[in-house]
Amino acid sequence: MTDYPMFKVHMDVEGALAQLRTVLESGFVNEGVQVTAFQKAVAEFLGVEGLVLTNSCTSALTLALRLCGVSPGSEVISTPMTCVATNTPIDNLGGTVVWADIDPETASIDASDVERKLTPATRAIMCVAWAGTPCDLDALDALARQRGVPLIQDAAHAFGATWRGRPLSDFADFTCYSFQAIKHLSCGDGGALVCRDAEAFVLGRKLKWFGYDRDAHKDQRGEWKGQRWDADIEPGEIGYKYNMNNIAAAIGLAQMPHLQRILDQHRRNGAAYHEAFRGSSSIRPLRVPEGAVSSYWVYSALVVDENVDRDRLLEALNADGIAAGLVHLPNDLYSAFGKYDAELPGVRRFADRQISLPCGWWLSEEDCVGIAARVHALARGV
Repeated sequence: MTDYPMFKVHMDVEGALAQLRTVLESGFVNEGVQVTAFQKAVAEFLGVEGLVLTNSCTSALTLALRLCGVSPGSEVISTPMTCVATNTPIDNLGGTVVWADIDPETASIDASDVERKLTPATRAIMCVAWAGTPCDLDALDALARQRGVPLIQDAAHAFGATWRGRPLSDFADFTCYSFQAIKHLSCGDGGALVCRDAEAFVLGRKLKWFGYDRDAHKDQRGEWKGQRWDADIEPGEIGYKYNMNNIAAAIGLAQMPHLQRILDQHRRNGAAYHEAFRGSSSIRPLRVPEGAVSSYWVYSALVVDENVDRDRLLEALNADGIAAGLVHLPNDLYSAFGKYDAELPGVRRFADRQISLPCGWWLSEEDCVGIAARVHALARGV
């Protein structure tokens, strides 16, 4: 058994069971009162408006791309250094992925390379907050506004992260969050789309429920009374079945009282690793852009000593009960994305050196200091 797992699901079991009992006894398990309450709670916690709950972050990303007009013949500039869930929706909508390189010291998409790859066919720019750390959102937002191309932010790792003291969604047209099992806030699965534009928000609400604005037909409690399908579904607004249900929302509501404590511990652990690796000749912390406050979903670092075999180091850490790993591989290495070829030296440099260490609420700062010490000790032998 791993002593220090990479991921561990936080679950207030008694609180979740109480919430679920209310749902199950009501006989209404689809989208209703609990979804409305959870949507309000998440929006208030993040300090945002224009939030649409979905059944997954992948669905939220798909909605964002659809709202940007991505379709066959469209291009989306994206990063390959992410989960495949970031980029599969582009291909599924018939769009073409255009890879941009990353800064190998941060894992963030390179705004300069994005600018070089913009064309008249570009419908969106996709950025990712790797491991919970925001990109340089000033540069990306300014570029997107200047060129009139929407910016989509995959913040699946970054719930609660901020940029210059403000919500991440202030700096992108669309921001997508994940409530999947191993995220900071878990509903079992779920997601959220935050729209900066009010009209996009209304259309996003429609698209997540076939093209019908279910939210507009709820009562004050958030309950949808009866099968009301009298509103029109307009041309070009045929949507999906992407809504969150009351069961998932009930689980999420039970986690909300614990959320700040969870985020605080992730950040304390990230700071402990940062200090432990500061000045190391073998392991270098990723650079956190000025203005970014990370949520430290995991702790990513770089093996910078060329005499250290990164893969053997990871094997040794796992053998010691420390669940170190790579978290995600560059998407362009998968044959499914082979048709999107590009020279990406920053991606290669990062991917060859990256490691990720457990950083979550189940660890103490002392645990993280001890893990860092073990990393240093094992690095000397591999």
